[in-house]
Amino acid sequence: MACQALLGLMILHPLSLNAQKWFAGRQEMGVCLGMSGYMGDLTHGSTTLDQLHPSAALYHRYNFSGYFSMRNQLSYLSISGDDTRQGKMLMDNGTSHYAYRNLNFQSNVVEYSSMVEFNFHSFGTNAGNEVFTPYAFTGLALFYFDPHRLDDPGINLRNLNTENRTRSYSHLQPAVPLGFGIKSITYSKKNRGAFIVGIEACWRHTYTDYLDDVNSAYPDYWEKQLNEGIGPAQYSHAQTLNGSDPFNAGTMRGDVHRKDWYYFYGLNLSYRFTPLTCR
Repeated sequence: MACQALLGLMILHPLSLNAQKWFAGRQEMGVCLGMSGYMGDLTHGSTTLDQLHPSAALYHRYNFSGYFSMRNQLSYLSISGDDTRQGKMLMDNGTSHYAYRNLNFQSNVVEYSSMVEFNFHSFGTNAGNEVFTPYAFTGLALFYFDPHRLDDPGINLRNLNTENRTRSYSHLQPAVPLGFGIKSITYSKKNRGAFIVGIEACWRHTYTDYLDDVNSAYPDYWEKQLNEGIGPAQYSHAQTLNGSDPFNAGTMRGDVHRKDWYYFYGLNLSYRFTPLTCR
């Protein structure tokens, strides 16, 4: 009987330690709410409010210490770009032909990311920590996207192969998140949980130039019409949708030297378990 009791204690002791670790201010669950957008060939160096879209995310954060955390996050974002909108703004200054080009896109982005956060002040894992800190974070992400026409969501631009690629680009792409923010913790009672509120901005550097389905050069309009039909030809040379003439084959359609980005600005709200446990 004594041996059995000793064996039971040996089994339960590590489980007890793990339980204490889980509920010792290390774990957080949270939500992000805000706006998302993109930077690429259809933003022309500026962003307008109509290019920002509501977005949200759920995340789990594990706090290794008051300074370092690991954050795993699932995000749903929306992005778009429009030559006509941006082009008209630039034409008012006499500097643009983008409105004539008439390219546009929209896409939903579903992203999973794993990021390391660094707090500039020791934050929230012990009774003596700061209740406010700026922080920075980076990591790796994998995202899914599928560009469609903004003015006709039924048109799938990737499927139309608008630049006559020999090989289609993948819906799944890697990205590197780069961000910073500020956050504050509100304590309730000792050994009780607490809420953390913050604001942050995060930019994702991608390794694709096809978020907007615009990368290199125009294909031969007449050859594309002959081989694939009038629809694919017109959406490759979108100015023809407005009755304009197609560009010559090989005319620059996008900047091949720059990759696309997408970003998120918003609010965070998370719940941390037993943050006032002293060690």
